[in-house]
Amino acid sequence: MRVLVTGFEPFGEDKINPSGEIVKKLAKDSNFLKKHSSHEFVFKVLPVSYERSIAILEEIYSGGQFDFSLHLGQAGGTTTVTLERVAVNLMDSEHPDNDNVTKLEEVIIPEAADALLTKINVKALVQYLNKNKIPAVISYTAGQYICNEVYYYSLSRSHKTSNPKQCLFVHLPFVPEQVAWRYPKNRNTPSMCFELQYKAVRKILTWYLENCL
Repeated sequence: MRVLVTGFEPFGEDKINPSGEIVKKLAKDSNFLKKHSSHEFVFKVLPVSYERSIAILEEIYSGGQFDFSLHLGQAGGTTTVTLERVAVNLMDSEHPDNDNVTKLEEVIIPEAADALLTKINVKALVQYLNKNKIPAVISYTAGQYICNEVYYYSLSRSHKTSNPKQCLFVHLPFVPEQVAWRYPKNRNTPSMCFELQYKAVRKILTWYLENCL
């Protein structure tokens, strides 16, 4: 089994992005990799760029078959690990990407489905996470920014070519230091410690490898 795990670089005013930091830590986690040594993992931190993120994914998928793609992203202001069930064929955000590009009312793939759903049993997975004392919820909108674009692209490939066979996008909250950096405008801004976020991602991968083979 081949598994792709992606996160994103920092964007906006943030100096870090927990999704990218988790990917980098996973790539060096000898205990996790040894435990799942029968599987091949590919780890990649994607740029927060409409164009470059998709170009990198296209290159990765063109290099071989993947059974599962787990995409991670940051969703500041949330309190839980958020499993995205749906991606929409739309880019529409006033926030520019890291290349200073803004997309308003543009489709991701012309003449494609308006929305695509993951094949992952997100209800079972979110129950598993909460039973393991990791607060998690299901979401039905991944936004209209680059997280959603990456998710829609992978889901589209999954539906058309089965590469990847399955995929899932998970949004992660701010870590505490990101909230602290926002002082004095950080009142009531939620966060989740990096260690719990990292545990969540490991649990998601383990659940998939144990239940979806």
